[in-house]
Amino acid sequence: MPSKPTAYLTRRRIRNCVLLVLALSLLAFVVHVLNQSLWHSVFLTGYLLLGSFFVLTLFGMRKRLSFIANVGTASFWMQLHIYVGLATFGMFAMHVRWRIPDGIFEGTLTVLFLIVAISGVYGLLISRTYPSKLTSWGGEVVFEEIPRLRVQLAAKARQLVLQASETTDVLGQFYVNRLAEFLENPRSWGFWVNPNGRLKRKLVAEIGDLDRYLTTDQRQLGQELSKIVEQRDRLDYHRALQGRLKVWLFVHIGFTYSLLLLSLVHAVMAHAFLGAAG
Repeated sequence: MPSKPTAYLTRRRIRNCVLLVLALSLLAFVVHVLNQSLWHSVFLTGYLLLGSFFVLTLFGMRKRLSFIANVGTASFWMQLHIYVGLATFGMFAMHVRWRIPDGIFEGTLTVLFLIVAISGVYGLLISRTYPSKLTSWGGEVVFEEIPRLRVQLAAKARQLVLQASETTDVLGQFYVNRLAEFLENPRSWGFWVNPNGRLKRKLVAEIGDLDRYLTTDQRQLGQELSKIVEQRDRLDYHRALQGRLKVWLFVHIGFTYSLLLLSLVHAVMAHAFLGAAG
C-alpha cells in the first residue's frame, strides 16, 4: 500500500492534470467560437501567453519581491510554475493556429518559446531525479567547494606516494602512470555527458592487483589511495550533475527573460498592425 505522502502526491498530480486538460479544452472552445464569429482569437491567446510568462517569471523573483514573498508556500509556487508552464504548450499552439510561423520575428519568438518550454520540461525531470542520485552517490557536496577538495585529494595522494617511496617504488610508478592524470586533471567530456564509475572501478581494481608486490604496511597505503580515487570520483559525479543544474538554470532563466521582452514587443506590434486592420 502506498504511503500517505505518495498517495497525496499522486492525487494532486491527477487533480492538477485534470484541471489543466479542462482549462485548455475550455480555451480551445472559446477560441473556436471567436474564430467562427470573425473575432481575433489571437488577442485572447496572446494575452494569456503573455500573462503566463509573467507568472512563470515571478517564480524566480518571488523571494526578491516583498509584495508576493509571503503569498503561498514554496510548494504552491512550484506547482503553479509547472502547470502554467505545461499549459503554455497548448496556448502557444492555439495562438499560432497550429502552424509554423513563417516571419523572421515570429520565427524567432517560436524558437525562443521552444527553448524555454523544452528546457523547462528538462529542468522538471532533472530536478526530480538528480537530488536522489546525488544523495545516493555519497551525500551532499557544495558545488563551489569541489575544486578545493579535488586539490586536497591530489595533494594527499602525492603525500601517500612519497611515504610509500621510502620502501617501494611500486605505488610511485603506478601513480605516475595511472593516477596522476586522474587526480590532477579535469575529467573528459565523455564523463560530463555520461557520468559513471567505470574508471573508478578500474583504477581501484588495479590498485588491488598491486597487493602481491606490497608489504602489509604498503597495502594499507594502497587502500588509502583507493579511498582517494573513490572520493575524487564522487566529487566529479557531483560536479557533473550539479553543473548541469546550474547550466540549465542559466539557460532557462536567460531565455525566459528574452522571450518575455520580445513577447511584449510582439503584443505592441500586433495591436499596431492587426488591431488597425480589424
